[in-house]
This record gives sequence, structure tokens and C-alpha cells, in this order.
Amino acid sequence: MSMILLCLALLLVLPYLLAAAGSLMKRRQLGVVNNHDPRQQALQLNQTGRRLYAAQQNAWEALSLFTAVTAISYFSGLKPEMVHIPALVFLATRIAHPLLYVFGLATLRSLVTALGWLSCIYIVCLAFIS
Repeated sequence: MSMILLCLALLLVLPYLLAAAGSLMKRRQLGVVNNHDPRQQALQLNQTGRRLYAAQQNAWEALSLFTAVTAISYFSGLKPEMVHIPALVFLATRIAHPLLYVFGLATLRSLVTALGWLSCIYIVCLAFIS
């Protein structure tokens, strides 16, 4: 399996891990997990809980971006070794993102997000010039 596909596989798991952490947070703070109206319940969480919920939502958004980038890379015929480093950079930024989000490090979180975007832009540019 190429590195970019391994990164994609790991990124597929991240939103679910964040959802599990969010469920633990809901149970700890509110005593119950409301599966009938989870978005409304998320609004009742304290600041840390709401940040965790927002990080999970953002993980889904980032997953769609990286899925498209992976497809572009594959269908353009890029050699897998050409995208190892940017794929790993994106994975690292997506692992760091929820931690920075939960701990309220907004500026650093934005910089890390920008770095992740740049790694995706780099892969797409490689696809177009190769």
C-alpha cells in the first residue's frame, strides 16, 4: 500500500475516534448521550466539549479534501514516492489539529491547518505538472 493510501486509511478513522471521545465527554458532562439530537446536545457541552465536537466536524471536512487529493494523485499517475512527504505532513497536521482545538490554541491551530492545506495544494500541483 502506498503511503498516501495509508494516510487516507488513518484519516478515515480519525472522525470516529473524535466522535467516541465526544461521546465520553457528553456522558461525563451531561450524564447521557442523546442519539436522537446529538447536535443539540453538543451545544450544552462546556467549552472543551464544544471544541471537541467542532474538531470532529472539521475532521470530516478535511477527510473529504484529502480523499479528493488522493484521487487526483492516483488518476494523474503520480509515482507514490512523490507524495510520501506531503501526505505524511497532512496526516500530522490532522492529528495535531484536534489537540490544538481542544486546548484552545487557535493561532497555532490555524497555522497547522494552513500547512495541511499547503501539502494538499502541493500534491495537486505535482499532479498537474507531471
